[in-house]
Amino acid sequence: MRPIGSPNRQGGPRNEIQGDHGVTQLTDLIVRNEDRLLAQVLSLAEANGYLRFVPGTPEAWRATLRGLSGSLLQALRSDPSPPSLTADDVGRDDGLSAFGVVEARMRRREGMPLGIFFGLVKFFRQAYFDLVRSAGLPRESEEGHLRYIERFFDRNEVAVCVSWTAESVSGRVADLRQEHEELSRVYSLVATAKKEWEGTIDRVDDMLFLADPDRRIRRCNRTFREFIGRPYAEILGQPFDRLLAEAGVDVEPSFDHPVECFHERTGKWFVVAHYPFGEVAGGGPLPTIVTIHDSTELKKAAEELTRKNLRLNETLAALKRSQAKVLHQEKMASIGQLAAGVAHEINNPIGFINSNLSTLGKYLSRLSGYLAVQAECIAAGAPPELVESVRQQQARLKIDYIVKDLEDLVRESLEGAERVRSIVADLKSFSRVDESDYKQADLNECLRSTINIVWNEIKYKATLKKELGEIPRTRCYPQQMNQVFMNLLVNAAHAIENQGIITVRSWEEDGYVCVSVADTGHGIPEENLNRIFEPFFTTKEVGKGTGLGLSITYDIVKKHNGEITVRSEPGKGTEFTVRIPVVEEI
Repeated sequence: MRPIGSPNRQGGPRNEIQGDHGVTQLTDLIVRNEDRLLAQVLSLAEANGYLRFVPGTPEAWRATLRGLSGSLLQALRSDPSPPSLTADDVGRDDGLSAFGVVEARMRRREGMPLGIFFGLVKFFRQAYFDLVRSAGLPRESEEGHLRYIERFFDRNEVAVCVSWTAESVSGRVADLRQEHEELSRVYSLVATAKKEWEGTIDRVDDMLFLADPDRRIRRCNRTFREFIGRPYAEILGQPFDRLLAEAGVDVEPSFDHPVECFHERTGKWFVVAHYPFGEVAGGGPLPTIVTIHDSTELKKAAEELTRKNLRLNETLAALKRSQAKVLHQEKMASIGQLAAGVAHEINNPIGFINSNLSTLGKYLSRLSGYLAVQAECIAAGAPPELVESVRQQQARLKIDYIVKDLEDLVRESLEGAERVRSIVADLKSFSRVDESDYKQADLNECLRSTINIVWNEIKYKATLKKELGEIPRTRCYPQQMNQVFMNLLVNAAHAIENQGIITVRSWEEDGYVCVSVADTGHGIPEENLNRIFEPFFTTKEVGKGTGLGLSITYDIVKKHNGEITVRSEPGKGTEFTVRIPVVEEI
């Protein structure tokens, strides 16, 4: 069996196109039937669905046809012998397949698959075959032309395959090299970023580690390694619960909120926070990030801030109490000065009235004696008719009644003046502008003078019962004790809505002078009993009370090293008891 295109027995090529006539004959056939060839190629391409892969106008297809025909005819003129397919010829770069290779490269770059390209080449081959067979040429010429066309297309297909594959491999290698360079660059960036990130978290004072869904540590920073006391290799893959427990951090991290715990070994406070790392499809366990923050200094600062705030609040409250007390004391001092002035101003005219009434009483006594003597003389020596006239005149003028009534008027006026004098004395005693010293005083006397001062608040609402016992004198601030008793008496009167009873008692007990003020008013609710001595606390309507009376009373009693207690029953009444230690004169 001879190779394709090998010489025949006569020494000439088999089915070779004979002479210039054969070349001219095939050239004329192809040139004259260009439209026929184009129409058949388009028909085959459309019938087999290839036009959707090679869009374009018929003129674009004509350019391809002319290029292919030109390449075939040029090769034919160069060598009318059918192209060989030996191993040395396959893939050889020559003019015979130049156009096919260029066309294939263009189509490949447009994205056409190799199989589609070869299908189109088959249509062109078929069109040339049909043209030669329908030309009515002698058998030998026809076979020679067909043989040449077949070898031409075979060589082109082989050349296209070689070029297509080489360019694909070359392009793929170039792509791979570019991808490799890009990956190398990205890897370098990732490695740099990883190193920078590891350096960053290693410089963070907080402990930090990443754990897989099985709670085994995958990454951790330097602070955590130093706290655990193990090298990095021994920490990786270990359950973080066990490592934390061994280090003395016995806490279960929570996704809901950070957990605070105390580390007994170091005496520090830690805040352990738990964060999910990404999301896992299906709701399975998540990798987690755990941070452990040393909050000792922050906690100490917060505790110190809390203590300072508490002290500030206490200081502010004390300042408010002091300010209120000063204002109240200034007010009381002003009232005391006013009362002392009023007492002084009233005392002078009352002295005149009292003196004049006393003199009037003496004069009346003398007049009464004189009238009695006069009446006896008239009765003894005067004519009866004159005596009768005097008697009638005395009866008409009601001289006897006037003399008797004058005695009552003078007596009552003297009692009233004495009452005014007593009130003025009590008012002056209560004000005690010149007696603010710590001195011996009788608390019963303080009670009596205070009752006289506030009597107008009491007399219309309550009956006052005084049960004052024998008590020793004691060193105190009398003016301040007057204020204590005044506050208690006024509060008792205000607690009674209609008519009630106020009972004031005093006695000595275990070295203390005790004074109680009880009323039958509405009482104090149990929830308010613990607050009645607070500054500004009041149950009265706005504008009816400042809430300072009992607060100041409490402070004054404490200033005397005493105590004040209260018992109350809503609807029945309240009793305040003041106990002041007996302090003898030094």
